[in-house]
Amino acid sequence: MLKLIGSIVIIAASTLGGFIYAQSFINRVKELNEMERCIYQLQNEIVYTHTPLPEALTNVAAKAKEPIAGIFNKTSQELETNIYDNVYETFKNAFKENNNLNLKNEDINLILDLSKSLGESDITGQINIFSLTMENLKKIIAQAEITMKKNVKMYRYLGFGIGAMIVIMLI
Repeated sequence: MLKLIGSIVIIAASTLGGFIYAQSFINRVKELNEMERCIYQLQNEIVYTHTPLPEALTNVAAKAKEPIAGIFNKTSQELETNIYDNVYETFKNAFKENNNLNLKNEDINLILDLSKSLGESDITGQINIFSLTMENLKKIIAQAEITMKKNVKMYRYLGFGIGAMIVIMLI
């Protein structure tokens, strides 16, 4: 009886671990899509309504979902208080402080590249930079979706398989 309960616990724990790890792929795609939506909104705030950057970031954060909203909100607060010299350092710090993101370094670097040029050029330059960022972000989202489709099912089954192997070795 004790072996049966132990076996069930081992299989359940390893299966749960597989599901949790697979969820990180799903969350990455969700966060990238949310980031894309926020960048579109930021573009509209800056280009069409000529909203100052801290206020535009606050407006974007108010409409965004967590954890992406936290990044824009933190950046906006730090820009208003002039803690950092430029927008890039502010965004970099916001990403560093937000540990619950599932984004990869390449995803973060894309946003940091955008932040290097925010407020540095005229409207036409801003439009071009937003367009380039959106093209690259769409490519990253497409790659992330392919990776998600391949890996989610595999890690879910792998979690169960590892648990089953451990139980077989222990019995």
